Amino acid sequence: MKIFVGGSLKDVQRDPDFCRQFVVALGTAIVRQGHVLLTGCRSSVDQEIASAAQVWLAGNAGNPKDRIISYCLERDKPVHTVGTVRRSALSDWEMNHADLVVPEQIAQADATIFVAGGEGTFWSKNWAQFARKLILGIPRFGGAGQTIYNKERARLAEIASAVAGDYETLNVITDDMSDYATQVVRLAERLVLPRSVFTIMSFKKEFIDVFDSCKDACQKYSFEAERTDESASSEPILPRILNGIRNSAFVIADVSELSSNVFYEVGYAKGLGKEVILIAKKGTELPFDLKDLPTLFWETQRDLKKGLEERVERVVDKYGR
Repeated sequence: MKIFVGGSLKDVQRDPDFCRQFVVALGTAIVRQGHVLLTGCRSSVDQEIASAAQVWLAGNAGNPKDRIISYCLERDKPVHTVGTVRRSALSDWEMNHADLVVPEQIAQADATIFVAGGEGTFWSKNWAQFARKLILGIPRFGGAGQTIYNKERARLAEIASAVAGDYETLNVITDDMSDYATQVVRLAERLVLPRSVFTIMSFKKEFIDVFDSCKDACQKYSFEAERTDESASSEPILPRILNGIRNSAFVIADVSELSSNVFYEVGYAKGLGKEVILIAKKGTELPFDLKDLPTLFWETQRDLKKGLEERVERVVDKYGR
């Protein structure tokens, strides 16, 4: 997983010494837990967090060139030379252009974390929101990080109450900055790639074996496949479906039956930016708007399970989990 961290250590509103300790611990936690650190190479946070990540990697036979990647504008002097520092292809990172192009350090990120800061931090957060990235605001030290946390928490409360509850991990009162940073990175891992997989398919009896194959393939990588008709929830079915898709790591959709309900759910998942693994019984003639999507055509359950395991593994590899 690639994690962008933005913010500033200047004029920290609350507990500036703890804030610096947290940034150091966060850089360490990101690389220790196997992820790539992305920075904009222009702020005090960028310098501190990259240096901390480098120290951990140096002591643990890690390669900073692969694990710490930063971008710098042509007109700016990089605040550090740690890891790999690249020139941005963009002339600036502002949002006042007719054609908006997301800055590389945010475009490549799977998750974004914002610590303290002010106007510049809000610019980065707005880019992350525009690019539909996971946004984690750190409220502990005030400033932009706290404002971002409050707004994102309120947004999640309206669309996904379970996720909003998990998000409150960020609001813990603690002076243990090492543990706090570890919990923040673990939250990013859970939200970027949860452990549930939503399956979309016909509820007819002949698809029970298909669902069992999905469950087996997912369990190999510690995911739990779920199907709406097997849920014990008393929630109305449509909200249950939408929440299931929204809160899933990825989606498996069997389009063997050309059902408008299945197509609607696939479209909803794609609209949310979810990874969708399409499967269909061999011989299925897909409609034109699905033909361009990679589809696993199955003939036997053995073939289906083997093919699904390969595709689930690709999703896991993509996010470094």
